Order: sequence, then C-alpha cells, then structure tokens
Amino acid sequence: MAEADRCCGGGGTFNIFHYQLSMKILDRKIENVRKTGVSIVATSCPACRIQLAHGLKRHGLALKVLHPVELLAESYGKGE
Repeated sequence: MAEADRCCGGGGTFNIFHYQLSMKILDRKIENVRKTGVSIVATSCPACRIQLAHGLKRHGLALKVLHPVELLAESYGKGE
C-alpha cells in the first residue's frame, strides 16, 4: 500500500484534541487503502483499528478492520 508507514491520525489522543487535522490524515490513509482493492485491513494497534474503522465508515467502504490474530483465525476457520 502506498504510504503504509504513515500514521492514520489516531495517535493516542491526537484525534480528540486535533480532530480536523486527524481527519485529513485519516482521509489520506483511507484513500491509499481504497486504491489497493483489499477487503480487509489488518493492524495490531487498537487506536489505529478504531480510527481506520471510523475512516472506512466515513468513506462508505464496507471493509473489515482486523487484528492480525483475528485474520489468522479467520483464515484457519476456512480450512475446516
């Protein structure tokens, strides 16, 4: 994904105290996610998970945000 190493704008309380800037950062991240064509976004960070889910909803994208362990469990369940 382009700019995969860039912040989603959630960083701790940043999105609470700097909401508008946080949303600009998030919009850029969500646009990069959208361009990939994926159906699942994986992150191990709880704050990123909340922020990314919020951004996907804002943009009307029906993608899942999962922890890597959930992704593994989901993949494992398909083999049964």
